[in-house]
Amino acid sequence: MSTALSELLKVCAGCGSCLSSCPVYYYLRDETYSPRGKISVVRALQEGTITPQEGGPVLSYCSLCGGCEAVCPNGIKTIDIIVEARRRWGRSSLKRALVQGFLKFPLPAHLFTSLAGLIFPDKLPFRPALRTFLSSSKERYGKGTRGRVLLFVGCLTNRFFPHHAEAAVEVLARLGYEVVVPKGQICCGFPFLSLGEEGEFKRIMEHNKKVIDALGPDFITSTCPTGMDTLRRFYGYSNVRDLSWLVLQAGPSMGRLKLSTTWHDPCHLKKELGVWKEPRRLLSEISDFREMERADLCCGFGGSFSLSHPGISFALRREKRVYIRESGAQALVTACPGCIMFLGSFSPLPVYHLAEILQRALG
Repeated sequence: MSTALSELLKVCAGCGSCLSSCPVYYYLRDETYSPRGKISVVRALQEGTITPQEGGPVLSYCSLCGGCEAVCPNGIKTIDIIVEARRRWGRSSLKRALVQGFLKFPLPAHLFTSLAGLIFPDKLPFRPALRTFLSSSKERYGKGTRGRVLLFVGCLTNRFFPHHAEAAVEVLARLGYEVVVPKGQICCGFPFLSLGEEGEFKRIMEHNKKVIDALGPDFITSTCPTGMDTLRRFYGYSNVRDLSWLVLQAGPSMGRLKLSTTWHDPCHLKKELGVWKEPRRLLSEISDFREMERADLCCGFGGSFSLSHPGISFALRREKRVYIRESGAQALVTACPGCIMFLGSFSPLPVYHLAEILQRALG
């Protein structure tokens, strides 16, 4: 029995404060799949009162969004609990193979992106791009009068949305930051951690930490909130900062776009990193910003969660699109490549990364 897991489980008082923040419970309305319900299942697995065959499948009903952690009065680390429980009782060899295939064999992803973008140029957020961002980028940009920022690119950005990274680099460099893009960086490892593959995650983390520490950045940022949260929470870097924070620190003079926008809060950006005011402030300065109802409702993607539970994922996306439409905005802006991939596919209005909108506002 793990003392660490036992101590984590003791923290949950079963008060139910987490229920309203959980997208899975929001859709299913079944206590078993609520955060406290899953914790009860983990406790039963640990005590041996249920078998892994009985309790293991329940562990997949968590997108690791962090919503429950954000509202828990006791500060319970649900993500840590679910990750450890999956390592012990809920590993999926099929999902592991899919994740490994995506990370280790990039050509199929490039081909898919390019073909999909060509066939549906107005329906998908992908642009034809046979080269990854890291394969074509420089390692240093800008003069760095405001400090050195390390851009951790992330898998989806690198392979599906290189234009997000290009926009972020241009914005930061023009605002006076030195931007470093280490070629040696690889996936942050969170996809493996979410599957309970702790050993693989640690191998990846040790590699990336050597690359990052060798450069000694003042700040670390990414166009992927999940990557930023992983670097902060699991790697231990306290200097992780979102793009919107870095831009506001520079205090730029930007143009106003003839565009009405609304904002979707990525789960890890708001619920784990606590960033939600900054993007709204920027969008209000450069566009006709319109707040949508339930802006922080999960889009439904959740990485590999959408593979396990597509019914829940697509139901959440349908509801999210209602709120987007009712906002009356001309464009949806967010800061997560996963959200853009999911919400932007066959979307009734364009979906942009905040870096792209800032790039346009800077002219």
